[in-house]
Amino acid sequence: MSCAWAAAQIARMKRFFVILTESADVQPEWERLVAQHIESGKKVHDVRLVATMNVHHISRILTFNTGDFSHYPG
Repeated sequence: MSCAWAAAQIARMKRFFVILTESADVQPEWERLVAQHIESGKKVHDVRLVATMNVHHISRILTFNTGDFSHYPG
């Protein structure tokens, strides 16, 4: 795929989704979740998504890696 095609697809998708900002509230929530679930390595990136979801009160995420998120309540 070309960069132009990818940029057009991103612009198209943005019409259907809300882009969340990462506020200052995400950091302490992320730290809490990492400590609570004893996560390390690449998994901390998934935890960042969960922390952002928690702060913004988002209950669902579209993913093909359901196992990465299955041990987080809700």
